[in-house]
Amino acid sequence: MKRSRKQLIILTLAFGALLALAAIQFSWIQKAARMQEAQFSHSVDMAMHRIVETLSENEAICSEVNNCLRQGRNESCMVVMKTREEWENMKSLISQDLGFYGIGLDFEFDIIDARQATQIPQARNTYLSESLEEMLERSGYKLILRFPEKRDFIRAQIGDMFIFSLILLLLISLSFIIIYNFYRRERLLSGSIVDFINNVTHEFKTPLTNISLANSMLSKNEKVESDEKLAFYSSVIKTEQAKLNEKVEKLLKTDFADLEKYNTAEKIDVSAVADNIAETFRVQVEQKGGKIEVVKTGGHFSVNGNIDLFHIALGNLVDNAVKYSGQPPEIFMKISSSDHRLVIEIEDNGPGIPKEYRSRVFDKYFRVPSGNTHSVDGFGLGLYQVNRIVAGMKGNIRITNRKEGGLSIILDLPAATGNDR
Repeated sequence: MKRSRKQLIILTLAFGALLALAAIQFSWIQKAARMQEAQFSHSVDMAMHRIVETLSENEAICSEVNNCLRQGRNESCMVVMKTREEWENMKSLISQDLGFYGIGLDFEFDIIDARQATQIPQARNTYLSESLEEMLERSGYKLILRFPEKRDFIRAQIGDMFIFSLILLLLISLSFIIIYNFYRRERLLSGSIVDFINNVTHEFKTPLTNISLANSMLSKNEKVESDEKLAFYSSVIKTEQAKLNEKVEKLLKTDFADLEKYNTAEKIDVSAVADNIAETFRVQVEQKGGKIEVVKTGGHFSVNGNIDLFHIALGNLVDNAVKYSGQPPEIFMKISSSDHRLVIEIEDNGPGIPKEYRSRVFDKYFRVPSGNTHSVDGFGLGLYQVNRIVAGMKGNIRITNRKEGGLSIILDLPAATGNDR
């Protein structure tokens, strides 16, 4: 539950960061557009000064403009001169001066009455000269330039940045949606697993109670009491039923989605746990004509952790060894200690695991798709649980195939110092 809450908080923060990033991107694009427009306006202002100087130096153009202005009451020279050659020459000169400042847009121009300049809407694509030298200034006329495609030009200048930013935002949004879907699926899957474990565990309770009752009645039978072997088997049933009942009770109380909180710092006698697990599986192994042995080297066999989880981890490894061993099974639990480390090695004489699958066997629900694994029941959770429990004990686990045949699983754990066996 705590882990799910953390994931939800992270997703919420990620969504907030995504919205903030989108706002920053659009703000940056608007700022870039304003900067481009300011730069364009500055270039036009510089070009206007050059254009005015150029036109003033051309006697033919000045003469025609002067004649145009003297015709009287003409608010626009374009109306009078637009069909004349001088008007085209004026347009050519203006185009050259604009090109000098890197302005290659189509434009419209005119020479207008200064009194009409105040009536012209101050559009962003329209520019007025301060004066057309003394001749135009005395006449009360000004040069006007208009760029109909200015807005498209500004958009084109930031177009690539805008498109790239938009694609980036879309990719981030898509990634967020995919991550959120994965989160929802994981929540649903985790809930289903917990429900499945709880349901199965509850279903175990009734058969275990019946087994306990039947074995209790059987053990009181005179023939069983007088037969040493039957009495031994009855005691094994009773012991294993008690252990299984205890495990079922713990499963009901344990959330395997959050194993870390159960990794307490109690000291575990690994030697005793190994002996106990070996005895648990001994009858099963010997019925198949095999053997299980515990080999110890050293004198310090204590580690820190949760004894119940450690029992589950070691039990899972031995259970896998029994399932996948050859016939007859041969299983060895080797425990060796040093001053600071304790190594547990579980060996079997089974088919081993192909190299390409060894790094994946610790994944949840993964099962090796070869060998005799298809004939063995399981959900692919055993090694996943072992890996998480060992990681919680600050240890590591590795898998190798034995040269003699079979699999070797090695647990390397930090030893609890100052505890003699």
